[in-house]
Amino acid sequence: MSKNLGTLYGIGVGPGDPGLVTVKAVEIIQRVPVVAYPVNKEGASSRAFDAVTSYLPESTRRLPLLMPMTRDRQLLEEAHRAAVKAVIAAAADGGDIACLALGDPLFYSTFGYIAERFPGQVEVVGGVSSISAMAAALGQPLADGDTPLVVVTGKAHDALASALAMNASIVVIKPRSLSVESLDLLDQHGVWSRARAAVELGGAGERVINELDRETATALPYFAILWIQPTP
Repeated sequence: MSKNLGTLYGIGVGPGDPGLVTVKAVEIIQRVPVVAYPVNKEGASSRAFDAVTSYLPESTRRLPLLMPMTRDRQLLEEAHRAAVKAVIAAAADGGDIACLALGDPLFYSTFGYIAERFPGQVEVVGGVSSISAMAAALGQPLADGDTPLVVVTGKAHDALASALAMNASIVVIKPRSLSVESLDLLDQHGVWSRARAAVELGGAGERVINELDRETATALPYFAILWIQPTP
């Protein structure tokens, strides 16, 4: 069946700013007959799709893929299977399909699950990651010299502890999910005076938070990223 399938393109569209979509990404989404994109519920808008709307020909078929925001493994697996099935069906007659991803398709993206299960050819166009966008918004390098840069999620307590122990430059993605245990750890290390956050990167509500404490950190929205600067 893979011989009859078109190519699946994973397209990174950056953090949401149409100006940060690469030239190569635009060339591909203007050429393929189908553009797929994730939505968290039926009929919902898509930040990834909104980033490329102005580039799409009217003839392009839009294919929303339901990707619910849940940690229920069974629901996620069902969503991934349904998305793969829809993508394969769209490419079944040899037509190429582009699957949009916020940031980079291979950096904490659901595209990876689709790509692993797609039986045909897969090509990836990298995008501006949330980390790069945050550095630009903050206006300073996240690391230099021999300083290690560590990326953790809000629930990765052990990884966070290790990063703090090595005095790394720490990027926390999905900080809304910081556990109480992780927040306690940040309190114990007194990091708030050297912590900053960027919110709604690439969107109209983009802003930088230069003063953080535990309460502010727990109130960060979904589209936020937290940075903890290493001590000098």
